[in-house]
Amino acid sequence: MTLLPGSKHEYRFDYKGDRTQIDIVVEGPEGVELYVFVPDQAEPIGQGSRKGGELLWSGKFNVPGAYRATVENRTPGPVIYSMAFLGESVSGVAQIVPEDAAPPAGVSTAGGRVTLNVNLPTGARNLRSPIVPDMCTPANAMAPVMNSSLKLCPNEIYGPFRMVGNGIGLFGDDARSAVINSAGREYALVMEGTGNWIDGVVIQSAPDATDDGAFLCQYEECVFPTQPKPTVLRGGLEYGGGVLLLGANNVVHNTTVSGGTIGVATVDGYNNIVVGNNLSDLNGWGSFNIRSNNSVFAGNRFDRDNHGCVTPDGRTFEHGCETAGWVCLQCNQNLIANNHCEYSGNCYYLSGERGLASNNNRFVGNYCAASPNNCFEFTFSKGNTLEDNIATAHPQSGAACKYPFWIGGSTVYFGDNKWGCAIGPETSIEHAIGSTSVPTVALALGNAKPPFVAAAPPLTRTPTALPALPRAATPTAAPELAPCEFELDADVMFDWTRASEWFNCVLTPRRN
Repeated sequence: MTLLPGSKHEYRFDYKGDRTQIDIVVEGPEGVELYVFVPDQAEPIGQGSRKGGELLWSGKFNVPGAYRATVENRTPGPVIYSMAFLGESVSGVAQIVPEDAAPPAGVSTAGGRVTLNVNLPTGARNLRSPIVPDMCTPANAMAPVMNSSLKLCPNEIYGPFRMVGNGIGLFGDDARSAVINSAGREYALVMEGTGNWIDGVVIQSAPDATDDGAFLCQYEECVFPTQPKPTVLRGGLEYGGGVLLLGANNVVHNTTVSGGTIGVATVDGYNNIVVGNNLSDLNGWGSFNIRSNNSVFAGNRFDRDNHGCVTPDGRTFEHGCETAGWVCLQCNQNLIANNHCEYSGNCYYLSGERGLASNNNRFVGNYCAASPNNCFEFTFSKGNTLEDNIATAHPQSGAACKYPFWIGGSTVYFGDNKWGCAIGPETSIEHAIGSTSVPTVALALGNAKPPFVAAAPPLTRTPTALPALPRAATPTAAPELAPCEFELDADVMFDWTRASEWFNCVLTPRRN
């Protein structure tokens, strides 16, 4: 690792607290210092002792938990160091990577409209709201269906309602003291139409009692093989929660949803902008999307969207249960940028199960900390990219994320990400490959040096192994090509040139 002058790197590791020995070794020049911290302590318990070109620290403790170590550079120039964590009860070693977050949007008001200037990796977007009403609408004047823009009144409590129309808006009061309440399998707000706007709204919801602590089905139906008859769960959008957004070219900004099962749900959305919202502390999903296309999800918070459960067939899970900060089914060409997620079951989830592949989506500059399952999960999809994202332990608690990503059955492009979870990227790809017979491929994005290159296990030259691969429409028209080198050595996985040649060979139609 390279460490700039005056800076430090922070690491975390799990320790069982069984008084077995921990050894930390840092190889680095004079001026590099090592400090070790026990759980929940702000001051170091020890400091590395220098012996030549190494810093050594050893310890034994009866306290289990997440320990930390920092390496500091006190020299006037950059240094290169290496580090080893040793011990039979040491696991989950990962670097804690700080987030470098930028404001999601600049906000201004003129002419009775809100203007958002959103800086995105694809370029700046300038968005203008419908006219904000001068007068607020009190709760006792609300109809079940509203067809024009409205502003909520300070300190008022509103029940669930629906807004239908085009070019209309819902605006919270300036102090954000108005609250929309909902409970059970309903939505606090259903917004239907084109060119609509939701801004500064606060929603407090609660899940249905049967969904609190239950396994959640993110599809319309999940079946469990219970006896004497199967158990069928009806899920997906039926769970209810905060906002159900139906339509295109809509904006959801600066809105807070907590407590229910879904924060903001979108269905068949096109060119929607979901920016700068706090969709945290939900029973299921912060952002739940079905068939979203060409939409933007930027600068949102998806924290602690997670719970434990017991499944209908009796299995117990401490966390996860299909929960996620952001989830999308059958979604294409969306931009997911600069969002923040911590402690959610999964943070960013593209599920391609059941033929619901999500393709060609871009994930840029997102942050994930302490996800107990996967920071980024893409399954049975293609063309999705991961660039400049961070997966790391939580900076305060030291709780680790488990997998930085899971890409079983997918082709994913990687560029300049920072992976600091308990399971490293190489092991993550190995586990993903072993989970399915569908090819799993990780490729470099552009000219960036790939963090790794991997593919599914070598294929045998038998007819039954070939249907998963692209084939020529008319086999007799395929060119006569030399056979591929199917006996692939493990070291080729990390040789970009050789692995690329192998990919091209396998994916080129040929005669048997």
